[in-house]
Amino acid sequence: MIYKIMASPQRALITLLSAWVLAVIQQYLFFGNEIGVSYPIFVILFYGFMYLFARDRMRSFKWIDALVGGVVFLLSLTYMLYDNEPLYALNFLAVPGLISLHMTYLMGRKRRQWWEIGLIGTAIDHLVPQAIRHWGTVGAMAVKAGGRGMGKSQKTVVFKVLIGLVASLPILIVVLSLLSSADGIFNQYLSGFPEWLNQLTFTPGLPRVLWIIIAGVLLFGYVWGFVQPMQYEAEKRANAHWKNGAESAVIPRDHTLEASPVNPIVEGEVTNQITAETPHTQVHREPFKLDPVIVGTMLLVINCVYVLFVLVQFSYLFGAGDGQLPADLSYAEYARSGFAELVLVTGINFFILIVALQYTRPSGKAGLIMHQVLLLVLVCCSAIMLYSAFIRLNLYEQAYGYTYIRFLVHAFMIFLALLLLIAGLRIRYTTIPLIRWYIVLALTAYVAVNYVGMDKRIAELNIERYHQTGTIDASYLASLSADAVPLLREFALEEYPILKKKLLERHAFLDKNSADISWPSYNVARHRAELQLSKLRTE
Repeated sequence: MIYKIMASPQRALITLLSAWVLAVIQQYLFFGNEIGVSYPIFVILFYGFMYLFARDRMRSFKWIDALVGGVVFLLSLTYMLYDNEPLYALNFLAVPGLISLHMTYLMGRKRRQWWEIGLIGTAIDHLVPQAIRHWGTVGAMAVKAGGRGMGKSQKTVVFKVLIGLVASLPILIVVLSLLSSADGIFNQYLSGFPEWLNQLTFTPGLPRVLWIIIAGVLLFGYVWGFVQPMQYEAEKRANAHWKNGAESAVIPRDHTLEASPVNPIVEGEVTNQITAETPHTQVHREPFKLDPVIVGTMLLVINCVYVLFVLVQFSYLFGAGDGQLPADLSYAEYARSGFAELVLVTGINFFILIVALQYTRPSGKAGLIMHQVLLLVLVCCSAIMLYSAFIRLNLYEQAYGYTYIRFLVHAFMIFLALLLLIAGLRIRYTTIPLIRWYIVLALTAYVAVNYVGMDKRIAELNIERYHQTGTIDASYLASLSADAVPLLREFALEEYPILKKKLLERHAFLDKNSADISWPSYNVARHRAELQLSKLRTE
């Protein structure tokens, strides 16, 4: 079936009609509904749509495709399994971004590697100019389908009229608003415009129809941008130069220099002459590399400062958790002092590490050893700074409790620690592809944060803190998402009855909002929370 579509002369029309079918499903799943099980369903359908109509543009599948596809599906599945609004907001950007990068890697007009930064630019190119370019293709197909009895010149006129109508709409809106403001009588005439038109605007089915038309055109433009990508003028000139250079490398028969006793020519001399006469010879350029002496000097200076800082930290760093704080510093003051600065410095150190590892020119054996030692010192100092920041945040949480932001910062610092570990391995084993490992680790870590159950974990940590200090913020606990409700219900029944009232208020809010929820909005965590809170009302 796929190959029949690829070979069909009506391939573009079939793709457009299928895009509108997918748009119909999309509006049914999302229009007027909260996101839930609808999200993973649509992601699966979209991947199937792209595979079906752009299969001939795809490169062979590799392990990275399975990884990214799995990450996309797992992130989309969180809209059905969990109820965490901060992660919902992040995934709202992350999932479409990953899909765009994945599609560009598989089918992009430029065969980028998945670790290249240029993949982002190519993805944006396919998302905007390549897709917009084919909106005109939809118009051309509509004119062709609607004007079968017309001649070529008549079709051209109709197409130009449609373009003129569309282009005049923004100007018409601005002009009408200005004229209405300038003349009250004209404004009254406009206000008396046929009432049926005003009613048509609010017809229930009209927004859905507009959604389907627009979404179908957008989906078609995106997939057709891969099937028939636009080539820019700069690329055409580059390709023309390459062709000219290749043709000039072949010497025509009547201009061939023949060897003779009078004019002997060596093969190498002919090659040199051809190369000299070729107007567009491609010159291989070495990639940019930094001088190892300059990099080594910079690392030495920076490490001296870091070593001094670490020595000062050791005077109270490891004793802080046991109450041995610097004089005149409380736990809260110690926790707040320098936390953000330490994390920022660690981030700067990562930038230095990547530059030093990836863009430093090789040197001799002694220079290589010195370079590795300086980088290891930088990694160790960065690890100690990160540990110091970790302790400060831990003390702050013990004093003031656990929240979303503090939990995410903790997760981010653990992620930085893993990046440091990989950087340390890269210093010793130079064949490790640093950027690729970082990308894979970032994807894995982000999925882990989504599936660790952040709300439930925050509730557990705050309950543990209550057992140790007798202090708890019941209002904040009740504001956690539905993921934490089963644990909070148990805590309210067994240890903290005050929380029961707040949870019942939460139940009334959920009941009010869930009255009109349809199946595309189904969410496991919210359904489980409603059952738990219903039991709590009777207990």
